[in-house]
Amino acid sequence: MIKFFSVLAIGFKLVGATATAVPLDGLLDRTGKRVEEFWDQFSAVSCTETVLQTKLGASGKVLVQRTSTFDYLIMLQLTGDDLTVDESRLPQGQPKKASDRPLLSTAGFSTLVLIFHPYFQSSYEFTPVALEDINGRKLQEVRFEHIQGRRTPAALQLRGRDYPLEWQGSAWIDPKTGYVSRIHAGLKTSMPDVGLRELWSDVRYVPVQFQSEKETAWLPEVAVIEAGTEHQRWRNVHQFARYRRFSVTTDTKTESPKQ
Repeated sequence: MIKFFSVLAIGFKLVGATATAVPLDGLLDRTGKRVEEFWDQFSAVSCTETVLQTKLGASGKVLVQRTSTFDYLIMLQLTGDDLTVDESRLPQGQPKKASDRPLLSTAGFSTLVLIFHPYFQSSYEFTPVALEDINGRKLQEVRFEHIQGRRTPAALQLRGRDYPLEWQGSAWIDPKTGYVSRIHAGLKTSMPDVGLRELWSDVRYVPVQFQSEKETAWLPEVAVIEAGTEHQRWRNVHQFARYRRFSVTTDTKTESPKQ
């Protein structure tokens, strides 16, 4: 089984673009702060995740498809140079009979925005492109490319071994706030040593407002992943909905001291 740690393309209506780009240094500072907030916010919530796994034929025909729904939560931990992303998925409803054909297991792509975390920014070259009017909002496209030999927030796990992934792609960022609305990333080069010809991911983030809270959290709404080898192709779509804060109930009993 191939398992990826760290989509159908996300629909964005491009109305127009301007030639003016936002100064990069200030934008990366703002975005880094927003991603640090994301680190804390995403680890403090749970949600419902629906995963559509698809295996495709050479002509794009659907060979196998499976839909699963989970109670989902994630834990992000940074210790020294090690980034740990632990995901918990508890199935909802009665388990369905699984197909005998293997499907791709993907995890962690909802955190692709960590490319812009201050811890990882030095691992990438960033290039501002232009402001774009997207769905009535002016967003700055920023291209990124991993610097060979630097740390990366993603790896491919195959037969007990981890293979660091070198991403390149674009992110669309609100230049005033630094919030990332969308990030699209693919491999810089194929990985013939593991048989991987293509891998790309497209993630969209949206504002989430919790009851009785003024602060808005920007959290993943959908992540789409496609991967291809010489003879096989897969597409997974992860959708996230119904975010909620963790709630902890404690029951404390006090006994009177014995006389």
